[in-house]
Amino acid sequence: MEFKKLILEKLNPLFIKFGFRLIEKSKEIVKYELDNLIITIVHNPRENSNTLWVGKEGFKEVEVDDQVMKEFFNSDLKLSNLPQETFVNNVLLFFLGDGKGVIKGNESDIISLEKFNKKRSKEYTESLLNKQFLEAANKAWREGNYADVIKYLKRVNEKSLTTSFKQKYKISQQRLRK
Repeated sequence: MEFKKLILEKLNPLFIKFGFRLIEKSKEIVKYELDNLIITIVHNPRENSNTLWVGKEGFKEVEVDDQVMKEFFNSDLKLSNLPQETFVNNVLLFFLGDGKGVIKGNESDIISLEKFNKKRSKEYTESLLNKQFLEAANKAWREGNYADVIKYLKRVNEKSLTTSFKQKYKISQQRLRK
């Protein structure tokens, strides 16, 4: 069945029940709005993927992926890498269960979700930066550039340093003192 038809058949009655308006309907995107809350359901035919987005108008929408389902909503439902019909069924189950606060337009749920997403994004960025600094420190170590080893390792979250990097830091300090 076509994605749009699947959404309209299975999810539209639920959205209408909670007062949402259908504001966009194309072959691969269906979007609902309640006050300033927007829920977008998307199918990407190139990747054969499906995505649920939730957010307030004027704010960055949050992709409700498996991590958000598990860590924020404490749900075992999966949304990633599913056939369209299974995805739509899981979205329905989500809004009937763990996501009921969202479909009811509960402001505090939406704000908490946005905060969770910002925190997750910050952690991801920090992880990428740590990885880059560790790679740069390794390169500096191989080149015998001990000042740069120290410089890069100081920029890494100390808790994420392995014993090996702590040792390289200590040896670099000793070699610079000589």
